[in-house]
Amino acid sequence: MNLNQQLRQKNNFLRKAYEAAYEYSPSSPLSVNLNPREFGKSIGLTEQDTERIMIELVDDGYVQSSLGLGMLLITNAGLNYLRYIEDEPEEADEEFIPDNTYTSNEIKNNTFMKQSEKLDLILRELYKYKNDGKYYSIKWICQTLNIPLDSNLELNKLAHRLKNDGYIKTISQKNDSSAELTSYGIEYCEENSYSYSGHSIITNNYSISVVNSPNSNIVNQSTNVSINQNYNEANQAVEKIRETISTDESIKEVTANEIMECLNEIQESLKGNKKPKFAIKSLIDITGGISSISSWVTVLGQFAGLIPLP
Repeated sequence: MNLNQQLRQKNNFLRKAYEAAYEYSPSSPLSVNLNPREFGKSIGLTEQDTERIMIELVDDGYVQSSLGLGMLLITNAGLNYLRYIEDEPEEADEEFIPDNTYTSNEIKNNTFMKQSEKLDLILRELYKYKNDGKYYSIKWICQTLNIPLDSNLELNKLAHRLKNDGYIKTISQKNDSSAELTSYGIEYCEENSYSYSGHSIITNNYSISVVNSPNSNIVNQSTNVSINQNYNEANQAVEKIRETISTDESIKEVTANEIMECLNEIQESLKGNKKPKFAIKSLIDITGGISSISSWVTVLGQFAGLIPLP
């Protein structure tokens, strides 16, 4: 790996760390303490690469850490650096190049599809690869799903729309753009869509059928779309955990305080009809082995999609 690749890798690490911290605490991301080794692993880095990057970021003054790399706190200098490089093109360590080659004949230009549906389908496909650290060709996605395009200009418009809305990061190429979902893009897929406002692209019970008829609509919403967010059940689980924590003397005070902080974060998000996946994931990690609240923690995990439903 050359120096330019190492710099891009370091910048990408800092960007994603800030995105994770912001997702956990939008009001104070610089106060969020991440585990650098676990975070590095989550974005596909080896422990050796994570250690190298952390040492460089600490030396630069962009993050604070401890002996043994036990913590990761982004500093004001790190945030200012991210603002400085914000307009630079983002590149992945590895760009996905499909083995298959497609010709223009495979794009069904005689099939009608709304722009909102094209945007949803592109996001839905990118969501499948949300955590692999690779960039995927939007042209390849459109060809694979038979999304009709009038020209390369339309492809560029779709890519720019998704990028300007904050849902993807792109690498511009001749007659194409390769993209990766941002954390905001992942959240949007899980909670909303362009075609059906308020309905998740991922969890909606709607079907996608590709039909080569000029009068057909490629994305058909099912008549029995059912979106049940179970916010009342999640709020009930939070209150039950609070009650149990206050009476269970076997739970250490430090652990109880950490649990209460997570519950406060979760409840604030629930008030805004948001699914606080990061906070619930932290709660699951903290409460492992505490049997008195395990059933209610499971309810929250299922609500956030972190634990499969039975």
